[in-house]
Amino acid sequence: MSTFDDLLRRLGTGKWNLTVFLSVCYWLLLLPSHSVGPAFLTPEVGHTCRLPEKVADEETITNMTGSQCSYTVTTTDGSTDERPCTEWDFDNTTYTKTITSEFKLVCSRSFLRPTFKSITFFGALVAAPFSGWMSDRYGRKVMLSVGTVSYALLANALYWLPDIYSILVVRFLLGVMSPTSVHAGYTLSMETCEPRFRAATGILIFLPWTVALILLGGFGYLLRDWRQLMFTLSLPMFLFLPVLWFLDESPRWLIVRGRHQHALRVLQKAGRWNKVAMPAEEELYVIMENIQKEAQKTRRLSDALSSGPCSCLRGFVSEAVVLLRTRRIRTITLALYLDYLVLGTVYYGLSLGGDKFGVDPFAYMTLSGVMELPGSTLTIPMVQRMGRKPSSILCFLATAGALLALGVTTLGWLGMVFTMVGKMAITAAYQIIYLYASEVFPTEVRQRGMGTATMVAKVGSMAAPFLVDTLSSIGPWLPQVIFGGVSLIAAGVTLKLPETRGASLKDTVADLETSGNC
Repeated sequence: MSTFDDLLRRLGTGKWNLTVFLSVCYWLLLLPSHSVGPAFLTPEVGHTCRLPEKVADEETITNMTGSQCSYTVTTTDGSTDERPCTEWDFDNTTYTKTITSEFKLVCSRSFLRPTFKSITFFGALVAAPFSGWMSDRYGRKVMLSVGTVSYALLANALYWLPDIYSILVVRFLLGVMSPTSVHAGYTLSMETCEPRFRAATGILIFLPWTVALILLGGFGYLLRDWRQLMFTLSLPMFLFLPVLWFLDESPRWLIVRGRHQHALRVLQKAGRWNKVAMPAEEELYVIMENIQKEAQKTRRLSDALSSGPCSCLRGFVSEAVVLLRTRRIRTITLALYLDYLVLGTVYYGLSLGGDKFGVDPFAYMTLSGVMELPGSTLTIPMVQRMGRKPSSILCFLATAGALLALGVTTLGWLGMVFTMVGKMAITAAYQIIYLYASEVFPTEVRQRGMGTATMVAKVGSMAAPFLVDTLSSIGPWLPQVIFGGVSLIAAGVTLKLPETRGASLKDTVADLETSGNC
């Protein structure tokens, strides 16, 4: 027994591993309320200008007409003056109170609605280059604790904030803490999982996200006041915090860092919880020393990663140039960047745009979650039978076909059917491309490729609310048609990628360039 995977096989699967897995699943169940929940917080709400009871004393009003954003005053001398509205009456048929109505995010302030939705993704984009570095430097449990405690406090603070600008600041910070907690929790789960269940764990751990979308539609229907909805969905985050007391640091990380005594205590506790006999202390120390030596041989941490976050970012940018330096790796990188951009834009555009598509927003949210279930599970046999490349192309084409069909049909329930099919297909494409990218990038640049591609997806997520808001003002069907068009482009670009099913993964860019597979 000389590898850490051998130790995990010895531990098996029991209370120790399942505590980590189920705890992270619970945390991921809570996050969509702030990522996708804004569909219920800043929807487009019907409104009319509330005309003032009187104007200046020197004016005599003989005629006053109003619109949504301005009103016209006609005085006794025949002159007219158009003035901007400062108060509105909002339609409370669907929602009792929203951020849109409470802070008057209409007319000249309407841009704050998509800003509210996208600023969390901007925070995630800013944090993306640092979340992995901090997890590697300070530990998985430490960053999971920092991320979850901060997120819980910030999320519950939203209920009490009195103005839109403080809310936007908190939303940005929530975006920063989201990848911090998710990256650390995901890595901790994978590093404590028995190897034979690792692939299933990597997929199933995100199923709570889908379940949360289904529940979110129900909670949104029951709680029409945005403060009550946020408070109800954020308060359960505090239930996660006591669990941190029982979670252990990743023993793999502790061993690689040379903290063998701490790792020994964790492994012994894991053995007790899983009810298996672990090797004697002396044998474990020998095993851990061997694991550390092997890890040090294969670790590819640059000096920039050990000197601080600023150097980390500079190293991140300089190393990303490798992804564009030669022809084949450049083709793969640019193709995947476009795929990820389309995935981020279309997925969140469909998730956040229910109020723009002429359908019941609560039913839309629930059905979108239901449609993600097959998109998140049936991809496993699909990629095993068809391969990564055909599966990706098929999902992009299905997305394009369903959404482009909206250009020749009316919205309503038929439009919802097409939209839901598109949502299922783009969810499946997201799952497949994530796996595909992890295989098509050579080992030498895999983390760099995956990291930068994820950042490109965040750019798409940020742009999605603005695209939906702008395009739907022209026609409620237009956002889906545009999303269908870019999905069709993504299908064509994916043709440039090599198939990886059954193929040996490339270790270096040089291997890729000489293989002739792209």
